Amino acid sequence: MKMDIKMEVSSEETDTEEDSNKIDLVLPQKHFIMDNNAVLAPVEIEELDPESINKMNLNMGEFIEAEAIKIHNIPDQLSVSQPVQYVDYNQLNEPMTDTMTDTEEQNLLSVEEENLITKQFLNGELTFSEFTEKMDQGVEIELEEIEISNTVNPASEPPPQTNSQVASPKPQKAAKSRSRRPRRNLPPALQGLMGEANLRYARGEIELATQICMEIIRQVPNAPEPFHTLASIYENDQPEKAMQFQLIAAHLSPKDSELWVRLATSSLASGNLRQALTCYSKAIQASPKDIELYEIRAKLQEKFGDKKAYIRAYSKLLHQFGPEDGVHIVAYARNLAERCMKENMYEIAADGMDNIFKKCPQLVTLAEVNIMIDILIPLRQFTKCLDILISYAKIIIEYVPESTSIAACYIPADLPVDLKAKCIITVIELNAITIADTLIPDFLTTENPEISGDLFLDIAEAFMNKKEFRRALDLLEPLVNSQNFSLAAVWLRHGECWIGCKDLNKAIKSYEMVRKLSPLHLEARMELAKLYKLKGQFNKAVQVLKQDIEKDSLDPAVIYERTKLLLKVKRYDEFFESGLLLLSRHCITLRSRLELTALSRTSALRQRTEILYRDRLSRGEPLHDENAPTFCSKEDPTKKQEFNLVLQMCHLACKLKKYGLMQRICFTTLTSKRFAAENSQIMYLCLIACIRNNDSFAGFNIVRELVRSKKRSKAWNLLNIIIQRAEDSRHNRFMMRQLGKEDVFSYLHILHANNCLVSGTYKYALNDYISLFKVKPSALLALLVAVTCLQMACQKFSSKKNQLVTQAMAFLKTYMELRGEQGSQEANYNMARALHQLGLLTGAIHFYSKVLELPAPELVEQHSNLLDLKKEAAFNMHLIYMQSENHQLARTFLENYITI
Repeated sequence: MKMDIKMEVSSEETDTEEDSNKIDLVLPQKHFIMDNNAVLAPVEIEELDPESINKMNLNMGEFIEAEAIKIHNIPDQLSVSQPVQYVDYNQLNEPMTDTMTDTEEQNLLSVEEENLITKQFLNGELTFSEFTEKMDQGVEIELEEIEISNTVNPASEPPPQTNSQVASPKPQKAAKSRSRRPRRNLPPALQGLMGEANLRYARGEIELATQICMEIIRQVPNAPEPFHTLASIYENDQPEKAMQFQLIAAHLSPKDSELWVRLATSSLASGNLRQALTCYSKAIQASPKDIELYEIRAKLQEKFGDKKAYIRAYSKLLHQFGPEDGVHIVAYARNLAERCMKENMYEIAADGMDNIFKKCPQLVTLAEVNIMIDILIPLRQFTKCLDILISYAKIIIEYVPESTSIAACYIPADLPVDLKAKCIITVIELNAITIADTLIPDFLTTENPEISGDLFLDIAEAFMNKKEFRRALDLLEPLVNSQNFSLAAVWLRHGECWIGCKDLNKAIKSYEMVRKLSPLHLEARMELAKLYKLKGQFNKAVQVLKQDIEKDSLDPAVIYERTKLLLKVKRYDEFFESGLLLLSRHCITLRSRLELTALSRTSALRQRTEILYRDRLSRGEPLHDENAPTFCSKEDPTKKQEFNLVLQMCHLACKLKKYGLMQRICFTTLTSKRFAAENSQIMYLCLIACIRNNDSFAGFNIVRELVRSKKRSKAWNLLNIIIQRAEDSRHNRFMMRQLGKEDVFSYLHILHANNCLVSGTYKYALNDYISLFKVKPSALLALLVAVTCLQMACQKFSSKKNQLVTQAMAFLKTYMELRGEQGSQEANYNMARALHQLGLLTGAIHFYSKVLELPAPELVEQHSNLLDLKKEAAFNMHLIYMQSENHQLARTFLENYITI
């Protein structure tokens, strides 16, 4: 037997003739899979003698089975941890399916990386979609694969497709990158080994067949044959693993469309949607003109929530068709246009219809022209519309010499009315208004508005776009007087035209018809309200904007406009009601005063809501209001506009002395997330509302936080106001806790001393006042020390009354000096009041007389209604003289200073 490879006779002695025919086949060393330590064992093959075969009476149609090939040391799994040297098959004259340059080879994954990715997929660490994504790095990538990532999650809507993604022409080849991965064919040696693996599998020697396949994969990882065999091996016992091998085999032979379809069907049966979509996409790449594949995949995507699947499928399919597929191009382009126009995707629709006009213009009919014009008009491609009408509808256009302006237009009489109307619209949009005027009379006389009313409306809207309202009215008048088209939309356009013509009375009549025909048309009601406002009929405007809370879905913009009108016409109760209704969109409606108090416990929005709901649960009340109004998701007033409305409501409530309502408005606003940035301002408004409404409990909760965060004189003054009206003693404990955190001198010490003075613990108050006066002398502290001494001197059982009175007078004198000239009237009055309390009436009369006779300081004169003390001094003088029974003089003071 002649052989082209080197043979060596075994050194072992043979005893039989059969053994003598066995030789060891030793492949050249470059054909071995080698590492640093081992060489693949030689393969033992039985050699048959041709003469012995000829002597046998054999049917050559039957197979002659040789003894088993002995293969040793074959790994049972893919090895990726050690470097592997691969056989150089280029010298065996086995061409690759594709040739690559050095740069292209660098772009592809290394063999070790491919083996690692394959192992991860087989171990379940990667899905097939992730496997293909990783393996396709540097390989030809088509747009179809990009679509898979958009349909993985059926619940999410795919992102909008752009022209480059959906409708890019195939000849540009813009979607391809780098080179195609080469597929390796098995060399003769491994082809025989592959046949041996299939034979062993057929005999039931599963383990040996698996080992052989794994060895072939290790040497030629890009060959699909061993993966097919492994899939057959695992098909019965481990169907999931069989599917994995089958997917890898399909990936290595991507042009097998039928295999991809079978895998997609199997994936669907197992519930793996993403894998099925990937398989269908691969099948489409293998057979790009198979219409059924596109429709099956689109139907599957649409079933799981992808509403635009058919649009993408038909768009890609149209670019795969050639001129010879004209019938299919027309059918699927029209189908695509119909679906795209429903989704307002006119650019994709236009790109699809272009396939008809470019690839098979001989099949274009007036129906396709009509569809194309319907698409181009929203895209405002009027020049293209006119070109199509000229080419396919026999419309004649004459242009001004050396210009693009239209000089004349001739429309055939037998042209369908739809195309007539669209031709007129195109002429109008191209600013040839005078030319359109020549076409309109014939259109009005030949067409019936009861039948073609929609076309009348389209032409009228084209005139309205050019501000030609009088011309538009010529087309709208037949419609509003017709039976079939006297609709709200037509009357709305009619009213808009009269507004453009500045005839408000006729516009109001048109909008009233819209309101009658469509009571829920809020935009028309808004326009009608504006017209009534322009005419000064505000009450009518308010009535027009009224919405039924129980029936209608409320529009926030309409409520806002109505609220402003209610304020303008001074319908204040309705104004507050409408304003609170507007706030209820994002605020919690308070049900009682208890909830109002609960909101004052914290300054954090989330905690306020939790406290409110917890209180409702404790009382067994529902968390949310029953029969609450619903709001439509239309344009809301801006946050600034709405917050200004809140300020107006608070100001008006305070002006009308509705302090309880003011408090409710402010605390309701506290529950809004929309006004989180204005939280500090709203808290201040709540505090003012509490002070005005004599709610010291909620007011103290708010001012306490204000004092902690902003230790300013205004905050201490507000705390003092709350303390003066407090009905409990919580403030005492709060001030005692805060005293240790303050400096030597602070307003808190003064407040604490005042609290001691009011509670009758004069020694504590006097000690605090004196300590503060030593640190920072002031007129206020001097007065407070004097008042404390007077209170102690006036006690029934106090000792050293004379010393206390003397000290009081001394501090009052210091007080008068510290007040200066600007506070002279106040100082004289306080001195007189102290002497009056002590019973020193002569001294009191002296200082009261100074208050009455001396000119008031400049500041007092400017604010006499607030600061002038002459009336108080005159009244006290009247009391003194009444006590001394000098009634005539007492009456004189009343008549001169107090009588109005």
